[in-house]
Amino acid sequence: MTKALIFILSTLIGFHCFAQNKPLSPILPSPVVYKKEDGKLYLPQELSIQSEQFSTQAIKQFKLLLSSFHSLNLKDSSGEPMIRLRELKNVRPDSYSISINEDILISYASPASLYYAMHSLMQLIQSEDGAKYIDKAFIQDYPKFEWRGLHLDVSRHFFTVDEVKRYLDLMAIYKFNKFHWHLTDDQGWRIEIKAFPKLTAVGAWRDSTLVGHFTTSPRSYKKERVGGFYTQEEIKEVVSYAKNRHITVIPEIEMPGHSRAALAAYPEYSCTGIPKGVPGLWGVFDDIYCSKEESFIFLKHVLDEVVDLFPGEYIHIGGDEAPKTRWNQCEKCKEVINANKLKDAHELQSFFITRIEKYLATKNKRIIGWDEILEGGLSPNATVMSWRGFQGGIEASKKEHYVIMSPGSHCYFDHYQGKTKNEPLAIGGYTTLEKVYQFNPIPEELNSEQANYILGGQANLWTEYITNIEQLEYMAYPRAIALSQALWCTDKPDFTTFYNVLNSTHLKLLDGLKVNYSKTSQQANVILKSEENGLQIELDSKDQGEEFKVLIQYQNEFKNETRHLKSKQPLIIERAKKQTQLLKLSFTSKKTGLKSNLILTKHKALGIPVNYISHPNQQYNHAPTILTDGQRGSHPWRGHEWIGFDTSTIVLELEFPKKIKVKKVDLSFLKSNGSWIYLPNEIEIENCSKKRKNIFKCQEINTEIIQIKIGQRSNKLRIRIETNKAIPIGLPGNGHKPWTFIDEIVIH
Repeated sequence: MTKALIFILSTLIGFHCFAQNKPLSPILPSPVVYKKEDGKLYLPQELSIQSEQFSTQAIKQFKLLLSSFHSLNLKDSSGEPMIRLRELKNVRPDSYSISINEDILISYASPASLYYAMHSLMQLIQSEDGAKYIDKAFIQDYPKFEWRGLHLDVSRHFFTVDEVKRYLDLMAIYKFNKFHWHLTDDQGWRIEIKAFPKLTAVGAWRDSTLVGHFTTSPRSYKKERVGGFYTQEEIKEVVSYAKNRHITVIPEIEMPGHSRAALAAYPEYSCTGIPKGVPGLWGVFDDIYCSKEESFIFLKHVLDEVVDLFPGEYIHIGGDEAPKTRWNQCEKCKEVINANKLKDAHELQSFFITRIEKYLATKNKRIIGWDEILEGGLSPNATVMSWRGFQGGIEASKKEHYVIMSPGSHCYFDHYQGKTKNEPLAIGGYTTLEKVYQFNPIPEELNSEQANYILGGQANLWTEYITNIEQLEYMAYPRAIALSQALWCTDKPDFTTFYNVLNSTHLKLLDGLKVNYSKTSQQANVILKSEENGLQIELDSKDQGEEFKVLIQYQNEFKNETRHLKSKQPLIIERAKKQTQLLKLSFTSKKTGLKSNLILTKHKALGIPVNYISHPNQQYNHAPTILTDGQRGSHPWRGHEWIGFDTSTIVLELEFPKKIKVKKVDLSFLKSNGSWIYLPNEIEIENCSKKRKNIFKCQEINTEIIQIKIGQRSNKLRIRIETNKAIPIGLPGNGHKPWTFIDEIVIH
């Protein structure tokens, strides 16, 4: 445990809540069995053990945890020790039990399970008037999944060895056992390769970095040389540090795409040979490793050094987002296609990955690749990491390949986690603590035999918009704790039970460790509902008696209004009668002081339910009022504010309680081609009251807010939106269906 993590856990308050008369364990992830008995075991300042029962490493770990968390120590005893160990045989791997009565008996199946038991014991120790004690209890526990992982991208923004160690320390508390270290990408090469010194001399540094979000237009850059890399000695230090915490480090060396940093150093391994610098822009680039023989020789030499540094079973080779633009134009790539009787560039990627897989097999290593490696045919022994939803993992497991589930819907911690406008800049999306908690790596459609190929799951932290360790911790915690429940617990408690344990005990632990965790889960959820005359707002707090001060600022009229609400008490915002009006609402908890802001456009369709003739994708199927809730979607994209469609024709209807004068209609769309999100080609609005249409057509709509003049009375509008049937060739996701994201429909 690093010095930064030294913390006296005695500040923790014991957790004694009951659900269905069952005592709840303060341990997270929750153990399989927790039986609380009457009485307490009080602990002396020095806990006695018989050292011959412990390995040298186990004693070292136990001393470190006890002193760091509780300022307690161990002493050797020739008599009856307070802490006894018993090694178990023929039991579940990594299982352990703790029996706390007049002494403490830890039974364990492996060194890893003993370490997990130690961390559980640390979470059980409480303090009362300066005395430390443990409630008498019996705990039995083992993990559900073999793969319980967290990922860290150090390519977009570099993190020091000490920062990586802190990340590992927090992982260890919550029993994660796989650290996926994303060491190379377009924006930086972070691992020393002695055979190719320019990889770090050139590829580890960039001269500028994008300011703001990728979708911002026009773009601006901070002209500053940034970067860094790990020497091989530092790599060994981190691997050893992780091993002592029973965490395996899996390095990722991206190929054939996401290779601009490497090609900046050695452009001869690209298809064009044209030197280009390390980019300071995020996204996907056409320049990737050429499939010629020289590239394979280069990568084999790189992997030779990587393999020597990482003793684990797996090497992650990426395989994602590799555009075929250069390959389709490259004569040498065409020669490889013809010589190997390949169908196209997609099969060439499969050929590329298979060659790397076979080479690593000679080094007794197995490969992991993102689910794009399924395209063109899957390498014989590859393990698939499914990030574009669950489908890639389903397909791979049905083909009897091992799978690690890491879907963006639940496991991308670079997404927003709260609705408040003061959330730090993120890539987009919306993944709440509760959404992470709902994650189940095994899809229902798999049978028991296919489910055996699911190794577990992992959360990914991409760092385009994460520039320091404080922000990294904000994005990771407490969501990582929710993920630990999903991956460890055989039968996890319901979310409310988990949240009560988290809030009463573990957030205090994070406070003591000075972790900059997100407090968004402690804020009241703002619920918007349709109401007869407009929009109903409710604050749904986990504390049902919580009170809030509400400040309403009428931007057009420059006046303020203050109200006081309790949790679940409705606040009605009526529709505009004439002019649209901008409102800013601030909700401040009288208990915690936490504040949420909401900006609403009050207009004539506010709160009107939308009839979806064309249904949104289930991933973005929000409430009926999401398009009329007065909130214009943020730029960059935040998942909770937009409806996503993956159909080429979209039909929506708005029906008003009575005829109103419709002067014009505003429709808001999102453009983010790098994320496969496109503007529509054509929009048509029909006034169903008069059997005549007002049509707006354009072959290429190039603005995100479209305004259509109507100038008629209506009680029903039908909106028809036509989009591309497929993403054009040469663009990210080419050939796939584009997404159309719609936000507020404003009626003037």
